[in-house]
Amino acid sequence: MKQTAAAILHDDDLAADAVQDTVVQLWSHRWRLGLVKDKRGFCFKALKNRCIDILRQQQRIRRHQTCLEYEFQTISEETDSILEERNQILEKTISALPPQQRRLIEMKYIEQHSIREISQLTDLSETNIRTILSRAYATIREALQTSYNTQ
Repeated sequence: MKQTAAAILHDDDLAADAVQDTVVQLWSHRWRLGLVKDKRGFCFKALKNRCIDILRQQQRIRRHQTCLEYEFQTISEETDSILEERNQILEKTISALPPQQRRLIEMKYIEQHSIREISQLTDLSETNIRTILSRAYATIREALQTSYNTQ
C-alpha cells in the first residue's frame, strides 16, 4: 500500500502518513468492511482518496503561502509614512471603540489571551466575545478602508 501512496504523493513520509491514516479510518469503520465484496480494492480506493485529500491540502497550503508572500511584498513596499498614518488611524479607531469592544481587542491582541481565556476572565460566552470582536473588526476595517480610499 505504501508504494501506491508513494507513487501518488511522490513523498515517502507523506505516503506513510497516508497509509497510517487510511488504516486508522478503515479500522474505525471495520464493521462496514463485512459488507464489501472486494476488500482489497476498497482499501486501495480509500488510500487513493486519502492521497488525493493530502494533495488538495498541500495545494491549498501552497496557494495560501503564495497569497501571504504577495501580501508581505505589498506591505513591505509601502512607505513608512503610509504605515505610520495607518497606525495612527488604527490607534485612533481602537481608542474610539465602545469600552467593551476596546477591552476585548486589548485582551486578544495586546495581552494575547485566547477566546476561551477571555470568556473565563469576563464571564461572557465565547459566542458573545466573537460577536463583539466581529463588530470591532468591522469598525476598524471601515476606518482603514476609508483612509485607504482617501489616499
